[in-house]
Amino acid sequence: MRKVTDAVRLVSHAATAFEPRCRWLAIGRSLLAFATLTEILFTPDSALFADATGLTSGMRCDTVRSLSLWCLDSGLTGHVLISRIVAVGTLAIVGAGYRPRWTCVPHWYVTYSLAASMTVANGGDSAAVVLTLLLVPLCLGDDRVWQWRAPARPLGARWRGSAFAAQLVIRFQLCIIYVTAAVTKLADPAWRGGSAFYFVANDPYVGIPTAASQLILPTLDTPWLIRSITWSVIAVQLFIALTIIGRRRLRSIAVFLVAALHVSIIVVMSLPSFGLIMIAFSMIAYGGEFADIAAEKREDHRRGLAS
Repeated sequence: MRKVTDAVRLVSHAATAFEPRCRWLAIGRSLLAFATLTEILFTPDSALFADATGLTSGMRCDTVRSLSLWCLDSGLTGHVLISRIVAVGTLAIVGAGYRPRWTCVPHWYVTYSLAASMTVANGGDSAAVVLTLLLVPLCLGDDRVWQWRAPARPLGARWRGSAFAAQLVIRFQLCIIYVTAAVTKLADPAWRGGSAFYFVANDPYVGIPTAASQLILPTLDTPWLIRSITWSVIAVQLFIALTIIGRRRLRSIAVFLVAALHVSIIVVMSLPSFGLIMIAFSMIAYGGEFADIAAEKREDHRRGLAS
């Protein structure tokens, strides 16, 4: 019973001393907005909302999807363009870091709207919806004009507990994502046998781009290299899942591994938005400080301004 009481006291102290407003949150949040922004800017409507014939009529507006930004004004002429402009403007403001308190909910809404209405949302879009929702408790208490400025005073007491809980959920959510990815691969004979990466690299749709294929593909004819790459992907995903819920130093290793893994995926599979979303996810999961560390940084910031 005493151990339970001590654990509750420790968690309570951590929650009251928690400070989410660090540079990692700012960078991760902007990168997340930028990733979604690239999807909207560089993907035509005919691809985002295509039906089986490739026409721009595959937009999903049934059930709760009818609340999507792309469905609210569907009776207006040019509504897709209007929705695109609103989404781009919102994401640009979020990416710039202006007024986190007032932009966190619109950020989630735009992200949700895109994932809900587009014909085929990838895993990154689904992860972004969950992450932007979890960012709301982290940002609602943030009264700064710009997220890049150091906090002038501690976070309000009523916001610290909810921010701490959201931060923990973000870390465990990322852990679940990578555990699921690794276990799913282990259930596939091609991944267990060590040959899966060969088929991924040679896939005509998501494989190595043509410009790099002549340089990279010949090296993949070596069986031991293919097996090493295939199994290393599973090992890295499991290691990320374990370290992202660990202490700060372990979480920093997880961020490095996520960046390395998804930059490789961007190069090999040409999935930039997915990779950027997962890198942003790891940065935000890494973030979060405690009051004593944050106070030292605020004091250093004041000294810098005074000098």
